[in-house]
Amino acid sequence: MSPDADYKTQQQAETLKKLEANPRVTVIRVAAPQNCTVGQMIQGVYAKGEAPTLPVEGCSRANGCICTYEPILEEIYP
Repeated sequence: MSPDADYKTQQQAETLKKLEANPRVTVIRVAAPQNCTVGQMIQGVYAKGEAPTLPVEGCSRANGCICTYEPILEEIYP
């Protein structure tokens, strides 16, 4: 794996861990660009602990995977 891919993997793992630990986050959405067939296949909403690993292996984008985790919150303000 390239240094850039290693960094993306580490960054996405840290993001997912923070989202899963946040009690206000009820589910996690995986967002993918329209021009990535592989990303479109995993795009969706997942329960905590069930979100797929990012970056996506086999991504069809020339510059690599840009799929992201997005939180869906129960409440916005305390």
